Amino acid sequence: MEGKSVDKRKRFARNWKLLGISSKSKVQENLLNTKILTRAITRLIDQFQPQTLHVIEDVCYQLGKEDSNNLKSTLHIKKATARSCLEPMEMMCLLNGINTDIISEKDTTAFLKIYECPFNDVLEGIVPNIVVCRNYFKGMAHAVNPNANIMQPKKKCQKDGQCEFIIKVTL
Repeated sequence: MEGKSVDKRKRFARNWKLLGISSKSKVQENLLNTKILTRAITRLIDQFQPQTLHVIEDVCYQLGKEDSNNLKSTLHIKKATARSCLEPMEMMCLLNGINTDIISEKDTTAFLKIYECPFNDVLEGIVPNIVVCRNYFKGMAHAVNPNANIMQPKKKCQKDGQCEFIIKVTL
């Protein structure tokens, strides 16, 4: 009698696995986490606008620094030139399938053109993507050279043809 119940459980488990239920439940768990965090951030912004926005800016900056530090060894960045400040930004875009161009005039000035926005669906409808973009990329550049001066004269999110970042450093 016990053998039949074990067989039923195995068959039941195998059928659930074949249906992909276990992986679907992980996806649903991630969706629930995302929904909860999205609503929490939205409510925090509604209640505490300036303070919440400052926290989001800082989190984006810190994540940019962390990601850049992880990419620096892969990219073999050893000098803190203007071009090397842009290389982690370029790599992040390339990893997301976004075309870029780096133009380096000298060691102290470089330009990065990005032809699609890598942040257009990040915190969509909650925080303008320029907030995420500006702070994340600033963190990436500062991970390479904390004294880098970052300017963004063109912004895809403001209907320009591409984003353009200019880095100036003092060596």
